[in-house]
Amino acid sequence: MIRRPEEWLLALLPVALSIATLVFLLDPSVPAATLNPSLDVAINSIATLVAVAVAGLGWVHYRVTGEGAPLLRASAFLALAAVSALTVAVTAGGIGLAFGLDLSAPGQLPILATVLGRAAASALLLLAGLAALRRWQAGEWPGLLVLWLPAVAVVGLSALAGAVQDRLPALLGPAELALLRNDPTAPLVVVGARGLLAIQVAIGLGFLGAALLAYRTYRRDGGNLEAFLAAGLVIAAFSQVQTAIHPGVYTGLVTLGDLERVLFYAVLLVALAAENAQEVRALRRANSELGVLREADVARATADERARLAREIHDGMSQELWFAKLKQERLVNLELAPDARALASEVASALDSALAEARQAILALRPTEGASFAEVLEGVVTDFSDRFGIPAECSCDPSADAISPRTQAELLRIAQEALTNARRHADSTLVRVAVAVSDGILRLTVTDNGRGFDAAIVRTSGYGLRSMRERAELIGGTIAVETGIQDGTRVVVEVPMAAAR
Repeated sequence: MIRRPEEWLLALLPVALSIATLVFLLDPSVPAATLNPSLDVAINSIATLVAVAVAGLGWVHYRVTGEGAPLLRASAFLALAAVSALTVAVTAGGIGLAFGLDLSAPGQLPILATVLGRAAASALLLLAGLAALRRWQAGEWPGLLVLWLPAVAVVGLSALAGAVQDRLPALLGPAELALLRNDPTAPLVVVGARGLLAIQVAIGLGFLGAALLAYRTYRRDGGNLEAFLAAGLVIAAFSQVQTAIHPGVYTGLVTLGDLERVLFYAVLLVALAAENAQEVRALRRANSELGVLREADVARATADERARLAREIHDGMSQELWFAKLKQERLVNLELAPDARALASEVASALDSALAEARQAILALRPTEGASFAEVLEGVVTDFSDRFGIPAECSCDPSADAISPRTQAELLRIAQEALTNARRHADSTLVRVAVAVSDGILRLTVTDNGRGFDAAIVRTSGYGLRSMRERAELIGGTIAVETGIQDGTRVVVEVPMAAAR
């Protein structure tokens, strides 16, 4: 089933060109050529510019990817550009008569140069089609030589032929040349230029073969460039049919083949635009995928680093604290003076607090594997209640599990700091921790019923509150503290879900 624009083009183009060719052949009122010097110069100039542009883009593609197909195509279009550029240069220089381009004395050189250029392009495009279909790489190829040699050979042979024009093979016989002088718009194939006809047909078959190879590559890979290139090469093949009827290579002559050449280059421009659009879309997809991969790598690296820090705390500092606690307990069992026993009791309390902090840090850095954020937060709250004997409640919206590991870790540390403040400073008898998601905002709330404090004083001197605020800012959130003396404290952290993921 035909769905894409390029598929419609590939389906309808041969039909339309076949009809145009039949009308051209069967309707005697349609001239084989027309005299329009300005249009002839414009067509050759456009052909030169577009062919050079296509060759340049093909060379860039080859340099980036190392593929053989774009290099061969660049070489083919450079050969076509060389022939068109020679024609424009000779015409603009007013020396067409010396090179057999003028209709007053038409010669063999223009026909020969055109045949050389198009034959080279046809062969190179056929090779490019094979290279694309078989995915040939050009890593070992002499890139600049492949690019320039055909064009230089065409120009060099044309220049050499210009020096020996009287000895060139007669692609057009005396009868055809006489007809060109007397009636340049009449078809030449009917007179007897059979050798030229055979050459043009062979070149056309080369273009058609390249079109079929490009179409097969398009069917396999789905690239826009291959589809439009196949369409353009079909046009080039039909253009050779028109060129076989009338070469149209002499100054001022414009044939249907020339118009088909313009159409061919127009399709190439569309192909380049389609390829650029496709590459931009692919680049955007790649950038998006890289962003996802980068975020995944950052999350993985963060998790690995947190796990390492958790191991260091557990295997290092925690073990040393436990060792100190054991030694301190043995010290208490000794006969000590009352002052020393009181001091040992203070040391025991400090060690218990330090161990509790180490345990909370390990829990925040490396939560239980496979546990949800709600389960980890509930574990933190339950552990706090069990250790300090302060009743604590916890509720968490399940949709909060969608937040990133980094956001989870920072919210856990904020909750732990708020719980620590409630224990140390508030004399609270009940603490509530809640996480809710609404209107795209995640809210963490820690509320206690303690004695509260003067927020204005703590705002300027409290390190704990400053630490919580910095953590909230790191994950794109904000923090607010609602409190008053004897009114309890409510800590609210808000983070947009778009930033939390």
